[in-house]
Amino acid sequence: MKLNKIDKTVLLIICLTLLVGLFTIYQRVEVEKQYKTAEIVLDYNEMEKFADSSEKDLSWWLKEFKKYGSQSVAIQEETIKLLIQDGKPLRAEIVSKLIENYNWVEFYKPEIVEMIMNKEIDQYDVVVSTKDKETYDYLVSGLNERYTDEFFNTYSFDGVFYIVLDGTADDLYYSPTLRIVNNEGLGVYEAKEISDSRLLNIGIGYDEEKINLIKDANLDVILRPINFPSHNEKLADAYKNANERYNLEPRLYILHGKEVLGFPDNEQNLLDYVMENDISVVMIESSEQREHIKQEGLKDLVEDSGYQALRAFTMWDYIRARNKYYNYEGAEEIENTLFRAITERNIRVIYFKPFYEEEKSTKFMTEAAEYERTFNSLQERLSEHNITLGKAQAMHEFHIGAKRLAVMAAGITLSCVFLFLKMFNIKHKFFNYLYLAAVPASAVPFVMRNIAEKGFSFAAAVSFSGIAIYFFMMHIKKIFISKKQYTNVQLMIYSTLILTASVAISLAGAVFVDAMLADVKYFLEMDIFRGVKFAQILPFGVFLMMFLIYFMNNEQEDSVKSVVNTTIKILNKEIKIYYGIIAGILAVAGYIYISRTGHETNIQPSNIEMISRNFMEYVLLARPRTKEFLIAFPSIFAAVYAASKKSMFYTGLFMLASAIGTSSVINTFSHLRTPIYLSFARTLIALGFGIIIGCILVVVLDWLNKLFVKLQERLK
Repeated sequence: MKLNKIDKTVLLIICLTLLVGLFTIYQRVEVEKQYKTAEIVLDYNEMEKFADSSEKDLSWWLKEFKKYGSQSVAIQEETIKLLIQDGKPLRAEIVSKLIENYNWVEFYKPEIVEMIMNKEIDQYDVVVSTKDKETYDYLVSGLNERYTDEFFNTYSFDGVFYIVLDGTADDLYYSPTLRIVNNEGLGVYEAKEISDSRLLNIGIGYDEEKINLIKDANLDVILRPINFPSHNEKLADAYKNANERYNLEPRLYILHGKEVLGFPDNEQNLLDYVMENDISVVMIESSEQREHIKQEGLKDLVEDSGYQALRAFTMWDYIRARNKYYNYEGAEEIENTLFRAITERNIRVIYFKPFYEEEKSTKFMTEAAEYERTFNSLQERLSEHNITLGKAQAMHEFHIGAKRLAVMAAGITLSCVFLFLKMFNIKHKFFNYLYLAAVPASAVPFVMRNIAEKGFSFAAAVSFSGIAIYFFMMHIKKIFISKKQYTNVQLMIYSTLILTASVAISLAGAVFVDAMLADVKYFLEMDIFRGVKFAQILPFGVFLMMFLIYFMNNEQEDSVKSVVNTTIKILNKEIKIYYGIIAGILAVAGYIYISRTGHETNIQPSNIEMISRNFMEYVLLARPRTKEFLIAFPSIFAAVYAASKKSMFYTGLFMLASAIGTSSVINTFSHLRTPIYLSFARTLIALGFGIIIGCILVVVLDWLNKLFVKLQERLK
């Protein structure tokens, strides 16, 4: 790997700009160090169902979970539907469904019947009735506090109390479209049945008995108010009043429903309350474990509050059903899921729901000992990462300036030009003027910051992966063209040095990626680096071009013409069947490799792989990436061995596998929600394992090679 004076100067400048990235990474690590408390928030409704299915009451279970490490219980606002489900003496019906019932008039006073018949109460309205004065007063009090007089009317006839809620067509919820067919199976018409109304699910108030039950267990109460877009002017004040009425500390704001309080047009009241009381806004991670559940107004609330927010993991039903999963005796896999969420994805609130007995079951697992084991084990494992269970706090706001981005953008641009020149083996001095492109590139962050952040991060991911490939290819080529005889120990040492240096180059690219995207919005995954998969694919194209130029181009001229001629020769070659088989295997492997990145495809790890991953998580600080320590890193050793035996085909094949590692290292750091120390530990552990496996591989390959030579001699 020969470098001229300009190359050395350019690399020196890149290293200087890298120092800016390293300083930025240091600042990020300092922010992450202060974000070390995770909170277990119990879901009241689920805990109530769970207690009802067990031999102990809810009060006992709440106190037990407090012992296990839970800090709070989230309780949603009462609704008309919930009151009916709790057995309150209420009737509530949507008028359009009500009038479809035979003799419906017998169930209502004549005055109400007349208003319905005269359209004074229309088909979109909801009629609520009760004979219980206490229930009626509770409803009216809650409605008065939350909504304007135009929204509802109250009536009393002969001891029966009525509340009529004024609805619109938008308030109705429908079942899926039903297709009506005749005897011949031909469609006649389509129909949608009204199944519910938003009016039955608006906030009414809170149950003081439930709140006191939570307090008696020495747990914090987290209120989850409900927004109603049509009448939202008073909702934030009602939320504030409820916290004051029940003497609660509003530490967390967890949305219930699809919008923040006051959306649309009246979100300012909630923002003021959040800012005044240092309330952390909770963003719930989506089921794909990427970004968050879409809730209107949430992003604006977080940004306007100065990113006074944190991430939450809700226990989806399929997670709760992972009891006795992967041949575990208990809920170990659920514990693993919670552990990964907290340590790897910056989750700081676990919205907890009790476990199910087993997969595809909705029967609760009610063994207290298993919950205690799960929480104790989780806390013990988290302690190795200096994370404790307690009351969660928002991440500190962190941003970097455009000047800093400009310096790093210049360094990344220089790396791109350096890779371009080396990839095509361009030696003409004229092309060195391309390095001047770094000057205008440094101005991009000042005029297009968002594009600069992601664009230069992508460029860094590709260029440094490519430079790492160039580095190991040039050193392997030296061995390939050398006439020296190497011992296995020498090959192991050379391979270790080449691999370590290649990983170091990739880590430099990772520093630029993480530094360019060093912003709290990325830590909280309110924004993501969307070029991850493409940044993993492009380096393979870089590899193929360099392999063609540096290994397969036999002409002395360093020109495009010679490369084209070499390509034509390759295309005209007769392809052996086993070449086609290997190409097919590589194509399938490549598809699986790209598809397995992320959680958006159906290609997921096998049970055996998951069990092995779980084992490594238990015994190591961070689980190394399988494709790195088991495939990419050992392949460097195999490529070096093949090069020493002058086998171009196997040298190229193993180097291609090695190219996975250069992009994978950067990809590890491209998951910006993951703490830096964890990504770094994961890479170092993978490097260590890769070296060990690589050394073993050299011995195995040498034995196979000797065996092959003996067989050839016998067959002569």
